Order: sequence, then C-alpha cells, then structure tokens
Amino acid sequence: MNMISYLYKGKIKRKLLYLKLVNEFHHQHNLIDLVDTGMSNVEMDSLIESVLAKGYYRQHYPIQISMPYRSKFHIKKTQLFKEINQFLNKKDGQSTSVIIGTQYHWSVVCHIDKHFIHFLDSSNFNKARLSSFSINNTQNRYQLGLDDIYFFERET
Repeated sequence: MNMISYLYKGKIKRKLLYLKLVNEFHHQHNLIDLVDTGMSNVEMDSLIESVLAKGYYRQHYPIQISMPYRSKFHIKKTQLFKEINQFLNKKDGQSTSVIIGTQYHWSVVCHIDKHFIHFLDSSNFNKARLSSFSINNTQNRYQLGLDDIYFFERET
C-alpha cells in the first residue's frame, strides 16, 4: 500500500486499497498466520498479482513490476545496493520504488546514500545503515532474500 501510494503521490484512496488487500489476502491465505508470522514472498506475489496486476488497480493505476534478483544466486551486497539505487534514480519520465523484505518486515526503499538506506515506512523504520544488511545468513541485523526484492515503476 505504501509503495503504490508513493508512486502515485497520494492519489490513491489508501483505505479502499487497504480493505481490498486485506480482503484478497483473507480469500487466499489465513489472516491469523499473517499476524503471527508475517507475509512470505509467495503471499506477496499473490497479492501483487491479484490486486495490483489485474482489475481496477491495473486499469487506473498501472505499474510495471519486476523481481530482478529471483534468478540470481550470487551478488555482492554493494552491487545489489548500487543497482537498487540506479533503479530508484531513473529520470526518464518514470516514477520508481523498491520493496525489500527482511526476516522482520517489508519496507519501501526511497533512497540509498553512501551509508544508509532510507525507507517510506508506516512503522517509523525510516533508515538503516547499509552495513546492517546481509544477503547471506551472517550475523548482520537484517537479512535480505534475493526473492524478496521487488522493483516497481510507472510512467509520469
């Protein structure tokens, strides 16, 4: 919800989108499991496909969705963040955003600078040090799965 709101600069009625997402999730998955364990990338894929890629939202708020790291197995963290930042900084009539998932939370990435990744997030998770992320299961605070990175763009 935050991602599409960000791309469309508040033109979306958030409450209606929220209700649509919850209703669709409820039809396909267990809401109690969502509260208990969070949302997997499989469930995220399902919601994106059923709500954003079809019907009303596809017709009125079209976006292009890609998951560029699904087929990659070896990428360095510095290269990953560089590529995400390049995508976010497109200037050719595109509005872009990225969603990343960690073991704790899904967040919309707005910007990456030399030391921090900046988020648009409803839980006051506004920025985190790049050094606190890892792709593999090391001792870093946030573990990124390459399957949990989504690129979104729309024409402006």
